[in-house]
Amino acid sequence: MNWNALLPELVLLIGTLIVFGLELVLKERYYKSLSLLAFITVVASAFSIFFVNYPTSTLFDGFSVSGFNLIAKFLLLAVTGLVILSSYDYFIKKDSVYSELSYLYLIALMGFMVMLSSENLAIIFVGIELASISMYILVGLFKREYLSKEGAFKYLVIGTTGTSMFALGSGLVYASKGDLLLGFRESTDPLFALGVLLLMSALALKVSAVPFHFWTPDAYEGAPTPTTSFLATVPKIAMYFLFVKLTVYMFSALPSWEFLIGVVAVASMFYGNFMAYVQKSVKRLLAYSSIAHAGYFTLALTVVDRLLISSLLFYVVVYALATLGAFTVLSILEKKEGWTHHFLDYKGIFREHPVLASLLALFLFALIGIPPMAIFVGKLGIFMGLVKNELFLYAILFVLASVISAGYYLKVIVYMFLHEKERDWGSTSVSAGESLALLVAGVFVLFLGIFPDTILALFLRFV
Repeated sequence: MNWNALLPELVLLIGTLIVFGLELVLKERYYKSLSLLAFITVVASAFSIFFVNYPTSTLFDGFSVSGFNLIAKFLLLAVTGLVILSSYDYFIKKDSVYSELSYLYLIALMGFMVMLSSENLAIIFVGIELASISMYILVGLFKREYLSKEGAFKYLVIGTTGTSMFALGSGLVYASKGDLLLGFRESTDPLFALGVLLLMSALALKVSAVPFHFWTPDAYEGAPTPTTSFLATVPKIAMYFLFVKLTVYMFSALPSWEFLIGVVAVASMFYGNFMAYVQKSVKRLLAYSSIAHAGYFTLALTVVDRLLISSLLFYVVVYALATLGAFTVLSILEKKEGWTHHFLDYKGIFREHPVLASLLALFLFALIGIPPMAIFVGKLGIFMGLVKNELFLYAILFVLASVISAGYYLKVIVYMFLHEKERDWGSTSVSAGESLALLVAGVFVLFLGIFPDTILALFLRFV
C-alpha cells in the first residue's frame, strides 16, 4: 500500500473527522472556531501535496497521482479555503449558523479529490456522489427560506438523474470494453457510443451545460450566497479537470465526439447569454452566466489539443477566482437588512460602498474577458486553439457569444455607478476572511492576466 500517494486525502480526512467530532460537542457557539479549524485542515492538506512523490499509483492501480491531478487538488484546496474563510461572518450576521457547515465543505472537497485521482469509473462515481450529496445539503441549509428548499430539491432531483446516467453509462462502457479502467481505444461499438453519450450527459449536468442546466438558476439563487460561491467555483474546477481526463482517455475515441460536444457548447453559450439579459436578480444573472461559460469551456473539448486543453484549464482557474470574488461581494452586501440582489438594490451602491462596487466591477470586467484581466488570456487561447485546428465556425461563434455577454455584465456596473440610489442601505461589515478572499481573487485575476505563464506553463507541461 502506497500511503504517500494518499497523503493529501489522509490529511484532509483526519482533519474532517476532528472537526466533525468537535462539532458534536461544541455546536453552534463555536462555529467560527470550527470554521478556522476547517481552514487549517485545508491548508495542511495543500501543504502536504509538496511531499507527494509522483507519478505513482495505489489501490490496485485504481488511484493514480500525477502532476496534472496534484495541480488540480492544490487549486481545489486553495479555493475551498477562501470560501470557508469568507463565509463564517455571513452566517453569523444572518443568524443562520449551522455548525455542520464547517465539515460539509470538507466532505465535498474530499469527494472531488478522490474523483480526480481515480482511473476507474466506479471510483470516480463514488467521488462524484460523495461531493454531490454534501452539496445538496449545503444548498438547502436556509431551512426557513422557501427558495433554499426549492433550489435544493431541484438540485437533488436533477442531480440524481445525472447519477443514474453516469452509472448506466459506466455499465455500458464496461459491457463494451470489459473493464472500467480509463484508456483510449477507438470503438464503433453502439454500446460504447451510448455509454459515452450518457457519461458526457452526466458531466454536462454537473457543469450546468445545456440541456442539463435547469437546476442551476434555482440552486444558485436559493443557496446561501457563500454556498453559491462554492458551487460556482470548486465543482467547476474539479469537473473540468475530470472532463479533460475523460475526453483524452475515452470520449475522443468516439468518432462523432466533436459534433456531440460542439452542439452542447454552442447551445450553452447562446442560451445562457440570452437568458441572462432578462433576469431581474444579479444572482440569477450570474447563474445564467455560468451556463454560458460552460459553453465556452466545453467548446475547448471538441478535439484533443494541448493548446486548447491548457487554455481551458487556465480559463477555468481564473474564472473561478473572478466568480469567487463576485459572490464574496454579493455575500457582504446581502448582510444588509432587506437586500434581495434585485437590480434596484444595486442602484447607486458606489456612493455608499465605493470599494465594494469597484471590486465587483473589476470581477465583472474580468468575466467579460477585457484585457489585462486573466480571462482574456484564457479566451484568446481557446480561440487560437480552435483556429489552429481549423474549427473556424466554432471560433466565430465563440467570439460572437463573448461579445453578446458583455451587455448584461455592463448593466450591473451601470446600475452601481451611473444610477441614483433609491434607498439608504447604511453600512455593512467586512470580515477579515472576506477581505482576504477579495484581495487574493482581485490580485490574481490581474496578476495572471499580466503574467499568464505563471500557471499556463504548468498546464502545458503536464497535459
